[in-house]
Amino acid sequence: RTAARGAAPAAAPTAPAWAISPADKTKYDEVFATMQPQGGLASGLAVRPILERSGLPVDVLRQVWNFSDIDRDGNLDRDEFAVAMHLTRECAAGRPLPPSLPIDMYPPSKRHLF
Repeated sequence: RTAARGAAPAAAPTAPAWAISPADKTKYDEVFATMQPQGGLASGLAVRPILERSGLPVDVLRQVWNFSDIDRDGNLDRDEFAVAMHLTRECAAGRPLPPSLPIDMYPPSKRHLF
């Protein structure tokens, strides 16, 4: 006889929701498609002019890229691009970049790399 008999099984820990809303993700995906990504990836050369439109300083944009290129392959896929756009928008609105990328900013597709 076990003490746990009849007790509910322990719930698996749930991952935090992605900080990027579905509506924002749709907008970012549309912008991503305009860059004509090769193999689902956009290069820094393709992404740079879009991020520069924010008017943010180059050092801030460099940090945005560093946070967004989660798998460190030198390109952004559509989820990483969404992170870059979200961070850029937040900074343009006057919010500082976090010291490190919070877990809820990691796309669900990349959380295994965290």
